[in-house]
Amino acid sequence: MLMDAFYVLRPTPALLAWLKERDVPAWMRLERPNLWSQREVGDHDYEGQGEDEQTFLKLAVLASFLRDLERASPDSTVDPDAVTRRVLSELLGPAPLTVATFDRWWHLESVAGLSSVESTIAHTPVRTLRKVRGPEVRSPLVEAHRSSYRSAALDGGPRPVGAQWDAAIREREEDGPRLQCAVAWVLERLMEKTPHRLCALWTQPFSLDAPIEEVLHVPGWTLRSGGHDLREGIKLTLEEITWGLETWHFRYRIHSGERRASLSGTVQLLLEETPDGWAVRKGSVMP
Repeated sequence: MLMDAFYVLRPTPALLAWLKERDVPAWMRLERPNLWSQREVGDHDYEGQGEDEQTFLKLAVLASFLRDLERASPDSTVDPDAVTRRVLSELLGPAPLTVATFDRWWHLESVAGLSSVESTIAHTPVRTLRKVRGPEVRSPLVEAHRSSYRSAALDGGPRPVGAQWDAAIREREEDGPRLQCAVAWVLERLMEKTPHRLCALWTQPFSLDAPIEEVLHVPGWTLRSGGHDLREGIKLTLEEITWGLETWHFRYRIHSGERRASLSGTVQLLLEETPDGWAVRKGSVMP
């Protein structure tokens, strides 16, 4: 299977010194690392294939800078086009550009893999998340400028990172109750579409830290995890969560003994928190 390989493009000390001597504006971001990707098949066809792939990527980087240079309008005498032409033409030199040009100004660092904050929090048990603690006070930089944060002025400024971390964990703990509310609403609407009362549920966006049948309880229904080999009943998949807006999308398939689903469709829900718990504010089932 073809996969993307990721590399960090970093400026060499020679480039940093060159930029400093010419007082290159910060908006060009030439002194900052950049992330590049390339479709990789592995070192299977011949020895040194990985080195060739990196060389190919270097050529693409050079072409990217040349593209930026050529897109800068030659008629412009003011920023930013004039600055782009001046800086990049001096930096790159005359064509054709070669790997030697790249190696003078940049180097590549292979990245083993990519992770995300959202995925980590979504799939890490709450008990584990609580073993990590953030600072309980605002950073000096935020504290010095908190009056400029208009959106948070009523709350006294931005929250400390520790408070943000705790809030993320609390939201994580609400995944179960929110899903309970959503699934109950969906299954109530699907009761008329099938006599079966078995639902295999797959929650792609997050983990519940426990088997679904231990966390969710919908009267009259038997719930199983998405890996259940279901031939009769409903397969219900949570496709997406729009974090902060509580908009959830489900895909359902009703099986009645056939190899193919006898009926399938989608569900869109808007959830809201009430004094009595979570409720579906708006929902639709198609078809």
